[in-house]
Amino acid sequence: MNIIKTNSKNQILLDGVFNTTQNQSAGNLTGSSETIRKLSNDEIEWLAGVLDGDGNFDIRYDGPAPKERILKQIRITQHPRDARLLYQVKKLLGGSIKSKGKKYLLWSISTKSLMINCLNLINGHIRLKVPGFKEACVLFNINYRQANYKILENSAYLAGLIDTDGSVVWNYTGNRIDLFLEFQQNEYSDKLDISTTIPGAHVKVYNFVKRNQTRDKIFYSKRFAYQSLDNLLPLYNYFKNHRLYNDFKFYRVMQIKRFLELRPFCNYPVESAEFKLYYNFALAWFTHMNLDKPLPIFFMNRNPKSTPVDDPDHIKR
Repeated sequence: MNIIKTNSKNQILLDGVFNTTQNQSAGNLTGSSETIRKLSNDEIEWLAGVLDGDGNFDIRYDGPAPKERILKQIRITQHPRDARLLYQVKKLLGGSIKSKGKKYLLWSISTKSLMINCLNLINGHIRLKVPGFKEACVLFNINYRQANYKILENSAYLAGLIDTDGSVVWNYTGNRIDLFLEFQQNEYSDKLDISTTIPGAHVKVYNFVKRNQTRDKIFYSKRFAYQSLDNLLPLYNYFKNHRLYNDFKFYRVMQIKRFLELRPFCNYPVESAEFKLYYNFALAWFTHMNLDKPLPIFFMNRNPKSTPVDDPDHIKR
């Protein structure tokens, strides 16, 4: 039998990033069996999307010779800005959250019971991280079930993928908001079909060849793109029903409806009240949780000289 080593000092190490006490019981910190509950299909599909996006099944050789392959832990690494996502995963699967260096947070589970629970929950839902997931199932004598690669209408799986691997961007030329997902192209991503997942939205699929000049390597990627004005309301309606736990992306997609009201003002005179409303909205959209990034040149060049008009309908967080 494979021996799963656990850390007896599983703790949340927050380095002052969060205002959370560390004097909790060990069961609450590590996600003991008391935290395990029956999950809905939406919760399971969302978890599968998150793990397919940024999850890692840490399988390695361990123990005395002859060394055995073990599943050391299941983990997800995120920027501190995206802490809510990790806490939602912890709420559903237990485990611990700790700092990883100065720039990242790490959620992980390493106890046998929690890892088996996780594998059983998402079995039949994993589409991209298949090799690691299949081996993890073998190590625990779990019969692997292949997932349906045609993602059903309104499935929360897509929200999990977007939470981790999605990009919500402002298309300056088209005066619209676009959404992209990009993965390594392989036998698994080639089968992924999200064409009908968001009712009323149309996704385009592109294959790219990229070269790393430093290492002289070629990479193949697959991009799924929602990049038309007609997609915006269907995207907004989908995310109203499937909340993103990445607060940065959730803020951006929840501004879609207001953007549609203001986008006609893009080409108004710079000093007009209409353009100032548009500019104010764009300024808030770009700087929310993103203060270190400069505004795009398009907006810097059209910065109104006078004080912008207040927008009472704009959501400020």
